[in-house]
Amino acid sequence: MVTFDESFLLLAIQKAWEVQTFALPNPSVGALILQENKILALETHQQFGSLHAELKACKEAFLTLSNASDSKKAYLHSLSSWELYDFLAHNHQNLFRNCTIYTTLEPCNHEGKTPSCAKLLAHLKPKKIVFGAIDSTLQAQGGADFLRAQGITIQGGICPKESLDLLYPFLCFNQKKRFNLFKIAQRLNGNYKQGQISNQASRIFTHTQRSNADSLIISGQSVRTDKPKLDTRFSSVQNKTPKIQILSTKPTPIDSICAKDIEICNEISHLKLNEGFNIIEGGYPLLMALRDKIDCLLLIFAPLFQGENPTQIVEMNFDLLHLQTFANQDVALWLKPQN
Repeated sequence: MVTFDESFLLLAIQKAWEVQTFALPNPSVGALILQENKILALETHQQFGSLHAELKACKEAFLTLSNASDSKKAYLHSLSSWELYDFLAHNHQNLFRNCTIYTTLEPCNHEGKTPSCAKLLAHLKPKKIVFGAIDSTLQAQGGADFLRAQGITIQGGICPKESLDLLYPFLCFNQKKRFNLFKIAQRLNGNYKQGQISNQASRIFTHTQRSNADSLIISGQSVRTDKPKLDTRFSSVQNKTPKIQILSTKPTPIDSICAKDIEICNEISHLKLNEGFNIIEGGYPLLMALRDKIDCLLLIFAPLFQGENPTQIVEMNFDLLHLQTFANQDVALWLKPQN
């Protein structure tokens, strides 16, 4: 049976999956602020170097609790991470004293490009803090102990499996210095050819992933057949276009591709997959060729039957990390290969 605290932390976890990999090499984190059973804020960390989830949630909760004017809202939305931290630390007016703050990861104790979430929460002094996974990074850990020393009630290790599953891409990146994500969009019968498959919400999500990736890998067969742009035009942030790596032994025209950095690799060993965030997009032949190099499979199903089934593939076993939906239509499975 799910407890009261678990139910709200699971909402934060679910929200954080909506931006999974957007902030790599930072983790995807969700934060929820509750007062008298009313959700005041539900936010995520969406981009490397931008506001952390807790800081964003505290800003939104402050705007609600203080009944802020439109001009005050515009002012707070214009502030940098450090400016917002300073404002909340000095102007919180004890508005958070009856709030419970839920966060999927232990509040960070580190100051760098962004301020320490633990130190901000120490200023705000909420009634209670509930978090999921303990931060395992030496640079950022220790936030829970710091907050307890400030006399704040804090409880961690809630929803441990779900919290760690959410952290898997981040932990993989930290351990291997890489995260190789293979993405397939297909119909219910397994067909992934013949035209556009994903809906617009799915495309926005995957294009935003592309915009944070170091490289995008595709087969020469896909380039020759589909003539893809491989751009990030639907990205919600539009920060960059990744390097394109094409695995092909045949001549492959690249006129359709909207990228400056394109490399054609004749052998798998020539692909640069040992560092960074790399997205591999393709069908089952490419999956079979690179199955020993992938860290996660993102399988997106469109709700229709069309075309022929793909050719039979060798057995592969996965653990389900998360099930995600896009606009109540496409369904995505985040799958971790079993070792």
